[in-house]
Amino acid sequence: MQAPPISDGVTSALRDEEIARSRMFFRILMVVSLLTAGFIPALSGARWLRMAAVILCSTGAMVCAFVLTVLRQPHRYTARFATVIGVGIATIGVAVIYYIGPFSAGAMILTLGLYFFGYSRIEPVAWGTYITVAVLYFVVSAGIASGLLPDLSLFNTETAQPFTRWFQVLMSQVIFGSTFFLARSGRDQAEKALQKVYKAQLKLRQREALLHEARGELARANRPGEGRHSGREVHAFIVGDLIGRGAMGEVYRGRDRAGLPVAIKFLHPDLIENEKKVKRFIREAEIAAKVESDHVPRIFATGWLDDGKTPYLAMELLEGHDLSWHLRRTGRLEVDGVVELVEHVAKALADVRDAGVVHRDLKPANVFLTDTLPRTWKVLDFGLSKLSWSSGSLTKSNAVGTPSYMSPEQVKGPVVDHQADLYALSAIAYRAICGVPPFSGNEIAHVLYRVVHDQPTAPAELATVPIDIELVLAIGMAKRREDRFDRVESFAKAMRDAYEGRLSDELRSRGWALLKAHPWGSRSKVRRDESDAA
Repeated sequence: MQAPPISDGVTSALRDEEIARSRMFFRILMVVSLLTAGFIPALSGARWLRMAAVILCSTGAMVCAFVLTVLRQPHRYTARFATVIGVGIATIGVAVIYYIGPFSAGAMILTLGLYFFGYSRIEPVAWGTYITVAVLYFVVSAGIASGLLPDLSLFNTETAQPFTRWFQVLMSQVIFGSTFFLARSGRDQAEKALQKVYKAQLKLRQREALLHEARGELARANRPGEGRHSGREVHAFIVGDLIGRGAMGEVYRGRDRAGLPVAIKFLHPDLIENEKKVKRFIREAEIAAKVESDHVPRIFATGWLDDGKTPYLAMELLEGHDLSWHLRRTGRLEVDGVVELVEHVAKALADVRDAGVVHRDLKPANVFLTDTLPRTWKVLDFGLSKLSWSSGSLTKSNAVGTPSYMSPEQVKGPVVDHQADLYALSAIAYRAICGVPPFSGNEIAHVLYRVVHDQPTAPAELATVPIDIELVLAIGMAKRREDRFDRVESFAKAMRDAYEGRLSDELRSRGWALLKAHPWGSRSKVRRDESDAA
């Protein structure tokens, strides 16, 4: 799908500019109308014509006052409303000019109106106003030039030569057309300039988002080499080189006595006195051992070192790299690769769910692509996982997870179900397709606030994405749990169907309804009570 010529962000900025400009224009026009209506009784001319001009000017002032009232609620200033106002004001203007003088300086007010309405972002407003002024003014001026209409104006042309009159008729149309052309050209150039600025800002936000993500990964970056446990024998395993180090522990390459390669994970020595961290480490081993899946590393053994303080677990050794590594190298993945990733991870999450487990910390660093054939995506790190029937939580009332990939309900508290994992997988798919996380920032609180209240940037503004994929992501990342897919398998199937162009009409309608209510890049309008209920 091609990105629209004007992004949602630019459209919003242009609309705000037009609302502000309209307020100023209609204030000025109202003052001019009232002043004109006040002076006309003191001017010369036929009484009936002067009264008609006063009524028209007064009507114009009332229309301006009404429009200013509507502009207090900008959503009411619709394209249809603005078009009707533009045509109406143009008609009143030409009628008043008939009294003042079609060939007088008073006609300049029409060019002012033409420029204002011609600069509108709403094409029917611009063209409707221009055509109304051009046609009605031509009828009046040509009628006077040809003698079909009497020239009763203040500044009449009774003594002018016919050629002079027709010259004025022609030049008036040239001036109107030129004014309209300049207004439309100015609007086009403004849109292009804003689009360039918006794209530059978007690229800057992308780079900042990637920088934040890289910093997060750097904090837990692998530092291979000899570790404190290298070379020692731990029960049935020989510990080799250190291959990874994170906040919770260290991972070593190892082998059992039969030579089978394994990965051995030890709790970080700085945490062995922290009862909560020890319990979380043990729980990871217990939970991972409960899951039987081709997309979750197998657990071979768990235990304690001889000191009785340091727990470890021996698991399947994976050769390959996690998704974060791949994204650092390529920026993003092809859509077909993302669809395959989603299918594999969905199978893992389905097996995790069937084992009564919620992962709660799904992110690119915890999704691993093996180099062995067939290449398989696997889900890692169950350190923050929770048994779905558990009555308590080691995290108590604190939200747990990685901010950029946490679901809105997860931000609000630890009582979450498999919908949180579904949301996280959707966010990972967004990151892999678009090249940036859905939400990022320097301050964790700011990121969490955006997760709850904001919509991510439209994927089509960041990458070439089929519209059906956008609709599926919109459902998977819906703010309310009940608006998402019911199961992670449904999300994976929808991604495959969307990629192959056979997404169901029902899902398309759901996606469009969500985006209509909460467009990409907007602030969520979900009421607080609904949000809390979710």
